[in-house]
Amino acid sequence: MHLIDRYEMSVPGHMKLIDARSALNHLQRLVQATDGKPESEQLVSLIATIVEAFHEAADDVMPVNDHDVFMRQACEWNYIGLSTKEREVLHEIRCCNDDGKEDIYRMISETLDRKPMLMPEAQ
Repeated sequence: MHLIDRYEMSVPGHMKLIDARSALNHLQRLVQATDGKPESEQLVSLIATIVEAFHEAADDVMPVNDHDVFMRQACEWNYIGLSTKEREVLHEIRCCNDDGKEDIYRMISETLDRKPMLMPEAQ
C-alpha cells in the first residue's frame, strides 16, 4: 500500500484554516480576559466558527503523492504525462542516439529555466 505523505489545499481552504486559527486565538484571549469563565453564548459562537472552518478546510484537502504532483505540473507546462512504463521505454529509445540525448538535455534545460533548482549554500 502506497503511503500518502503530501497533501494539497486550495487557497480558499487555506484561508479557512487561517480563519479557524484567528477564531481560536480570539477564544483564547476571551478565556484569559474572563478569568476562565466566559459566557456560554460567546463560547458556542466561537467554537462553532472554529469547527466550521476546520470542517471546510478538511473537506478541501486532497492527498497526493510526488508522481501526481509532477504529472500535474508537467501538464501545466504542456508536456505529455506518460505512464511509468511509457517513460522507461521512451527514455531507452532516446538514450540510443545522439539526437535523443540532445532532446533529453533540452527538456531538462527548459524545465530548469521554468523552475530552477536551489543550489546548496557553501558552509
